[in-house]
Amino acid sequence: MTKSFAKGIKQPILLKLALSFMPTKIKLILIILLAVALRFWNINSLPSLNPDEAALGYNAYSLLLTGKDEHGQAWPIHFKSFGDYKPGGYVYMAMPFIKVLGLTQIAVRLPNLIFSILTIIVLYKLVFLLSKSNALSLYSAMALSISPWSIHFSRGAWESNTALFFLILGLYLFYKFINSKLNNYLFLFPIPLVIALYTYHSARLIIPTIFLILFIKYYKILLNRNTLISLLFSGILCIPLLFSFLNNGGTTRLAGVGLSADRGPLSRSEELLNQHPNFNYYDRIIHNRRVLYVLSWGQKYLSHFNLNFLFLNGDDVPRSKSPEMGQLYLIELPLIILGIYFLLANQHTSELSFLIVALLLVSPLASSLTFQAPSALRSLPLVIPLSILVALGIWKLKLVWKLFFGTCYLYSILYFLSSYFIHAPQKYAFAWNRGFSDIIPIIEKNKDKYQNIYITDKYDQPYILYLFFSKYDPLKIQKQIKLTDPDKFGFSTVVQIDNIFFGIPSIIPLNSFVVEASDFEKTGQSFTIYTK
Repeated sequence: MTKSFAKGIKQPILLKLALSFMPTKIKLILIILLAVALRFWNINSLPSLNPDEAALGYNAYSLLLTGKDEHGQAWPIHFKSFGDYKPGGYVYMAMPFIKVLGLTQIAVRLPNLIFSILTIIVLYKLVFLLSKSNALSLYSAMALSISPWSIHFSRGAWESNTALFFLILGLYLFYKFINSKLNNYLFLFPIPLVIALYTYHSARLIIPTIFLILFIKYYKILLNRNTLISLLFSGILCIPLLFSFLNNGGTTRLAGVGLSADRGPLSRSEELLNQHPNFNYYDRIIHNRRVLYVLSWGQKYLSHFNLNFLFLNGDDVPRSKSPEMGQLYLIELPLIILGIYFLLANQHTSELSFLIVALLLVSPLASSLTFQAPSALRSLPLVIPLSILVALGIWKLKLVWKLFFGTCYLYSILYFLSSYFIHAPQKYAFAWNRGFSDIIPIIEKNKDKYQNIYITDKYDQPYILYLFFSKYDPLKIQKQIKLTDPDKFGFSTVVQIDNIFFGIPSIIPLNSFVVEASDFEKTGQSFTIYTK
């Protein structure tokens, strides 16, 4: 018994010795390989391509062939798409991949996959720059590499995740300047930040806010002529973006998804006022709709730190989550609490702690100003400070506790993989637009045999998925595309391409080929086909 007990004591010590002799570069490479495996496996089919991805890919394809987008606009900065005026950064990034690999799911997703891996590397370098700790830097990189929040938004063409890379790169270059005082970094750091502004809407609020905070903190270092030149250069780079935003429906999109699109506070204000027999000026102040909108914003902002959102059920939007999970692993809750303790106990550099707090406060801003909050997509930068807090939490633990949490992590990862790869494609088949890659070739084979083709419009934006999977000639769609009037959220769609109609009428004419939606969980199929 004594020998067995001694043997059990030596095993963690031997493991610790083995890890201590492993070079840091090897550890980082292993973390990167794990991240690649989790993000790349079966990326060409899981998850199914969603309409936003299809729009990014097809418009890149259209630009390659014609120099114009699907609506016939030459080299736009914002793409009209469904009337949501997507930032064009990702479309242009995808073009070389589509040129080489063709219009395929993997070609559209590869840019984001690559940037997600680079984000892990830059995070390691950023944390090391601010902490001088290899261990803390590696733990931060590891936490991000296995984060379900990060993995989920790394496996599709999510502009938010791509913009996150450029934000972290900009922060790294900024702190390189702060620590080295080399002007090269002062002129370099705005470039990735400007690229992020051209890539995703939320970055346009998060980046100026976070850097305003940093400029206030480091104003003594930054008050000089070179900083002014750097800012002027950044402003010049942003001029085309500003003009495009103001002239191409950017404000309309903002009105469609912004906090004002939520009519709840307005209705509540009217309801409360009507409860007063003869409401007066003071009643109007108490129940002012503006006050209620501010309270609504506060609730939405704080909801991003809700345990239900972070650790239990996640985003309400199925496309942004895995079943029966939060955005993070539940095992990370005690680690984040420990990380906050070490943060408050000053077990780290002041620069790193300041950045963690700043990112925690700023990351939910853009999401909280929309009617859909909390949003895992729009608040994605929150994964960075939370990953560092997880790393802080595990960094100071004794080896036996690290082994315990490591075992819990292993179980959590296996649970996530099962949830994401097995259950989500079945439970969220509708939200993930499952089945279009299979049904479109069948439609293509039959569209010349029937007078009318009717495709269900119960799925989101079926027309763009048809264009993508059929590799429809961009010149032909540019001549006939016609968007419907926008809905209350500012979105439009296309109801007809050639003899294909997106939407099934109550009375179906003869000689028609019909593709109707089916409940995948009940039937195991996304569509039902019949003819008339």
